[in-house]
Amino acid sequence: MTEHRLFPYLMILGSGVIWGVTFSFALIATAQGAHPLGLSAWQVVLTALFFLAACLVSRVTLFDPRNLRHYVVLALVGITAPNLLYYYAAPHLSAGILAITVSTVPLFTYAIMLVLRFESIIARRLAGIVLGMIAILLLVVPDQGLSSDDASFWILLVVVCALLYAIENVYISRGIPAHIDIREFLFGSNLIAILLQFPLAIYLGVDESWTWLATDAGIAVIGIAVGSGFAYSMFFYTIKTSGPVFASQCAYVVTISGVIWGIIIFAEQHSVWVWISVIVMLLGLVLVTPDEEDELEKVKKIATAESS
Repeated sequence: MTEHRLFPYLMILGSGVIWGVTFSFALIATAQGAHPLGLSAWQVVLTALFFLAACLVSRVTLFDPRNLRHYVVLALVGITAPNLLYYYAAPHLSAGILAITVSTVPLFTYAIMLVLRFESIIARRLAGIVLGMIAILLLVVPDQGLSSDDASFWILLVVVCALLYAIENVYISRGIPAHIDIREFLFGSNLIAILLQFPLAIYLGVDESWTWLATDAGIAVIGIAVGSGFAYSMFFYTIKTSGPVFASQCAYVVTISGVIWGIIIFAEQHSVWVWISVIVMLLGLVLVTPDEEDELEKVKKIATAESS
């Protein structure tokens, strides 16, 4: 049975809406004062269980020691470090601003690929990066009336988080062999993250027992872990079936839905600078997203280089 032509659109819409609500879940999770390391540690446990089940159901390899290096890189750069930065910053920012700042990931990804000479210089996409940076400045420079006196610092901290996610994207794109199943990769990486974070939590005296999961904060972390698992699955399925260019449009949905979820759940009200930032960020994402023609030309060049 052939899939309906609207199915890929439903995939990016679903994954974007789910990722968008995780920003609001993060505010709920941090509202009760739980330590960021405790939040992150339980999140990786729950995410690992999600992908463990996915691997068992699909009969996918659980853990291949030959891929240990890849697991460790993702556990450090794509999970542990950004999780901690994110949970430290979340109580000081609104869900809408978290969504805007994290949406710089595609911009940073192109910038890194450009610096490493994996991408060619395209004026339109460079303009997209400039607009993305302007969008962040629109959040940092004006007074947003946020609850935290040092909101600009926390915004920049989440931008660093986005930079780490972009490094993860480039590593997955260029450093991970195509034969590694994404479910195995995410299970193995979260397993390594558990081995990193729980001993550190014990050493620092962070005590969030399993009964904590029944609290509002714990339920929010469960929502983040399970929601992210489904969102990752839909996103990577879209990459596999419709290509990375089409799947990259998910960033628009994440930005818009993150702001809307914050308004629905917390009745957030944003200044005119925030709304201008949203518009500028979306324009930047439009410019930085490669055309199908660009990607086809790139594939032809790679094929030519490999055959010569």
